[in-house]
Amino acid sequence: MSDRANPVSISGKRLMALDVGTVRIGVAVCDELHITVSTRPVIVNDANVMVALQQRLAADRIDVLLVGVPRKVDDTTSPIIETIERFITDVRQHVSIPVVEVDEAFSTQQALAVMRSTSMSKKRRHTKGTKDQVAAAVILREFLDERH
Repeated sequence: MSDRANPVSISGKRLMALDVGTVRIGVAVCDELHITVSTRPVIVNDANVMVALQQRLAADRIDVLLVGVPRKVDDTTSPIIETIERFITDVRQHVSIPVVEVDEAFSTQQALAVMRSTSMSKKRRHTKGTKDQVAAAVILREFLDERH
């Protein structure tokens, strides 16, 4: 889960992680001490996505934004990677905080495993957006675990 850009200081900063999909974006945040990771409602990935993202960043007082990119072992690209990279470029033009790319390969599969291993009901696991939220939380927790 290493970031591809220069390392960003995260000490004492509130972080948000995004699991970007073509329809929905999963969102998770953590506190300044990096103890608690909490999910937030998904952001619809439509024409108003940047406005919705800016509002969420402000509401949660976020200092650093993490965006998961499902990097391949051989570093080749795919349509979803290209879509996420365009999204990151757009985000960087709309926000003034650091935007860090993190490798999130398999976060959705890990999210499904987490949901199955908890007491989350099958109905809740299949609610639209739940998988995206948990995947964002997985991305954020793994990033924090690597950094600490």
